[in-house]
Amino acid sequence: MPDASSRWSASRFVGGSEGRVDTLDNADCKPDVCWTTGNVADAFPGVFTAFTFSFVHEPMEIAMRRMFHTLGVFTADELSVSPRLEDQFWNAFAGRAAANIDQFRRVAGLLPGTSATAIEQQLFGYVRPETVDDNSLHRYPAILAKAPRAVTTLPKRHDAMFADLRAWRLASLARVPDLDEAGCLELIGDAKHRFGRFMLEHLIVAFVSSGLADRLTDLTTKAGLPGLEARLLSGVGSDENEVANDLWELAHEQLSLAEFLDRHGYHGPNEGQISGVSWREDPSPVLNRLADYRNIAADDPRAPRNRSAAQARLRAEAAAELGSTSRVVGAQVRLLVKLTARFLALREQGKAGYLLTFDVTKAACRRLGALLVERGVLADPEDVFHLTHGELVDGLTDLPGGLSVADLVATRRALYEERTDLRLPQAWQGVPVLTKVEEPSAEGSAVGAVVKGLAASSGVAEGRARVVRDPATAEFDDGDILVCENTDPGWISLFLVAAAVVTDQGGMLSHGPIVARELGLPCVCGTEDGSRRIADGQRVRVDGDAGIVTVLE
Repeated sequence: MPDASSRWSASRFVGGSEGRVDTLDNADCKPDVCWTTGNVADAFPGVFTAFTFSFVHEPMEIAMRRMFHTLGVFTADELSVSPRLEDQFWNAFAGRAAANIDQFRRVAGLLPGTSATAIEQQLFGYVRPETVDDNSLHRYPAILAKAPRAVTTLPKRHDAMFADLRAWRLASLARVPDLDEAGCLELIGDAKHRFGRFMLEHLIVAFVSSGLADRLTDLTTKAGLPGLEARLLSGVGSDENEVANDLWELAHEQLSLAEFLDRHGYHGPNEGQISGVSWREDPSPVLNRLADYRNIAADDPRAPRNRSAAQARLRAEAAAELGSTSRVVGAQVRLLVKLTARFLALREQGKAGYLLTFDVTKAACRRLGALLVERGVLADPEDVFHLTHGELVDGLTDLPGGLSVADLVATRRALYEERTDLRLPQAWQGVPVLTKVEEPSAEGSAVGAVVKGLAASSGVAEGRARVVRDPATAEFDDGDILVCENTDPGWISLFLVAAAVVTDQGGMLSHGPIVARELGLPCVCGTEDGSRRIADGQRVRVDGDAGIVTVLE
């Protein structure tokens, strides 16, 4: 049996990004293939380094195919990863993640209860006029035979794998300081294998939770209660609640910093990229916020436990309101709300799960980088992130373009830095047209201007807008309005003191809206350009029921 370091390196598929100087772009995509940043960019926001993409791309692609096979949608013949870009579920353009909408439309045509138009609506927010539903029934027998068992056994299996990853992370981190280069590569290979295995379970959870949430939305619409779904999706008890409560306990000296970092140290700024720095490595983003949390007393409604309880009551009241429309609907609602809450909590647990593998990989990579510096191979330990996993496994020999290690790293670092200011469109065909992010004007929008988005968490709040690019360095006071492009779990330290949340990207099941609903914060998401139209320091009103943000001054 191959060791952990070779399980994935041996399976590198021909035609993949390995072997190219620029592993993070696809300038030769067929012009009729449709792509979107929806959903996948929520999991991996920001710009990939060569290492991170080589770590996640193939395991994610395989996990996607195994998920559909587990549910009976795919046959065994469809498990292999095609070298053709057009046949893959996701890839990268200009360093950023994008999903192949044509592949998801093909899958939708094989599934009961959905269609190509439904998938486009979910991922794009609109349906192209030329989209035609072409559903087939031929996989229904296999789906009915396999999917129910896979889904019903999933929660217990997911919980067990998450607990195992927690224990493995702590044990692995303790070994890292004594590892040699071979040991680092073996641990990275083990982490990559665990990432792929866990992503299979997480993708099924994400798939099922999206379907359940859509069903709740349908019920509220049919009952004449549109918008009630935001309350029905509140108070589900996600992993974020535990992070928030432990932050509060840390501030009130009920939990030590070492205990907190053992539990949650894998979070941190830019945590969706392995090159990001976790709280374990630098806890200053947490420590800098503790004074704000100390001002929140145990009996304050803003204390995390009190917020969670209030949101759970809100969800129960919303379920009762929807259930009162008819006896039949009431029975459906009770079961559906319970299942949706469970799977939404698992969805957030899943994000934490793959971050556990990332944290071990960060530690092993930085140890490997330091060893390569000692050997004179690299100039800086961080240079390791501009090399692919395959190149490291192969001993940095026969590098693409005939370049030296130093020249390859310099070329990729320059591309990485250039791409941090570039953005992909929400959807496109073929090769995307990139836009350069312009700094928002100091004046912002005029008084009375309205920024529209999706009503993602109910409530209304007014306050000073703080446009945040990096949560680790943000100047943010209690009662400020958090305005940003997107969030991930590393932003939780700001949510605890924010009065409301506004994001450019995302939908109802994105990270920011889920956490906002858990903490009872009004949230408007998917504004596309809110963080550029609203100036830092402007006073705004966030209406999470109507999905609008109004500039007040």
